Amino acid sequence: MTKLNTKLHHFAYNIKPNSLERVLELFDLLACTQSYREDNQRWCMIWQKPLNIDIQIIETNDPCVPTEIKKSTHIAFLSDTPKEDIKHINEWAKKKNLNFSHGGWSDKELWFDFPDLFINFVIEIMHTSVVD
Repeated sequence: MTKLNTKLHHFAYNIKPNSLERVLELFDLLACTQSYREDNQRWCMIWQKPLNIDIQIIETNDPCVPTEIKKSTHIAFLSDTPKEDIKHINEWAKKKNLNFSHGGWSDKELWFDFPDLFINFVIEIMHTSVVD
């Protein structure tokens, strides 16, 4: 079978209307930056240097998926200090008055959700040892 000459470019995830700027602040905490946004569109692309893959975040009016279901669709980050990172994000959420929930699949694989922002995904922060 002949393989196609394709290259992975981006993933797309949905967020609630009027939440783009807040979600961009969150991704800034996660060391991501905006890579593309046309004028005042309610979607944009973000990335994390030096990776050559973007995440598209799009405001939609879709119904929010319950956290228990959307945990299987996540954006994963690696960290040497995932517990501390989750704590820092929780503190940021309190300052922004955002509904925040979190949990984990293990003590090294943690996730968090912003039900007021994320429609169909959560964010996972895994300890770097998971991939060693």
